Amino acid sequence: MAIDRSWRRISWLILGIGGLILAGGLALGWGSLRHVLYAERAEGEVIEIRREGDMYAPVLRFRLASGETEEVKDLGSGAPDFAVGDRVTVLYMPSDPEDFRIDTFDRLWFSAIFVTGFAGFWLLFGVVAWALSSNVDLFIIGERAFALIAGAALAIGTAALWNAVGLYSSGTRTEGTVLEVRETRRTEQEEVTRPDGSEYRRNVERVSYAPVVRFTTGDGREIEFHGRSGSDRGFTQGDRVTVVYDPANPIRASIVSFLDLWLPTAVAFGVAVLFGGSVWLSRWSRRRAS
Repeated sequence: MAIDRSWRRISWLILGIGGLILAGGLALGWGSLRHVLYAERAEGEVIEIRREGDMYAPVLRFRLASGETEEVKDLGSGAPDFAVGDRVTVLYMPSDPEDFRIDTFDRLWFSAIFVTGFAGFWLLFGVVAWALSSNVDLFIIGERAFALIAGAALAIGTAALWNAVGLYSSGTRTEGTVLEVRETRRTEQEEVTRPDGSEYRRNVERVSYAPVVRFTTGDGREIEFHGRSGSDRGFTQGDRVTVVYDPANPIRASIVSFLDLWLPTAVAFGVAVLFGGSVWLSRWSRRRAS
């Protein structure tokens, strides 16, 4: 019973953390929904992409219902998701035009979905801990948790494949230039085993590289975007690369390579096969044992 009580306390802690994260995700979602339901709509234009350290923030200009012109800066992102000259729909609150949202799926809902999904993993682990405290069969718990992860990976892989195939088959190809290769450094801890068998932790610096590419669209617009980052410096400044982009939304662009176009799909389907296969193997083993 002591073990059960320990798992019960752990489950409450994990579920509590997951609940707080979920509340944050719902709050983000409500903030966007409030703009969709109650805000005024205006057609705006991206007049500048402002570089703030490693972030890219779009600056917008739009006209209020009163006829006045308003300029605002949206939140920055690690890679530019707009280009100068893009036409966008702005949702702003009449009482405070600086309280606004850009009417795109990513700007309205991505943060809320990401935080809510992160909360879902905490809640999943909390449910697993609760099941352990209730003496549920560990194999059944693992199968259900792995099946959920496999289903989520399959959905993500399908969406990534749909996006990649659509861009590859319907996009316009052109030649781009690598302007720079951005380095991102982070420090991680890893365990190292000494010759005598003892272990210790040490800090290891990891470096990833992402090419910044510029190309010119058919109507003469210059677009900059980031290629997929990796642990190897695959490009150097000045390299010429083949780019495929969406003519209706040129910032939706990619270097024509496996890493940039197909790797996310391959990783997601690989995770789905790994976890789904584990579920199948576990059930097959239990059936044979019975």
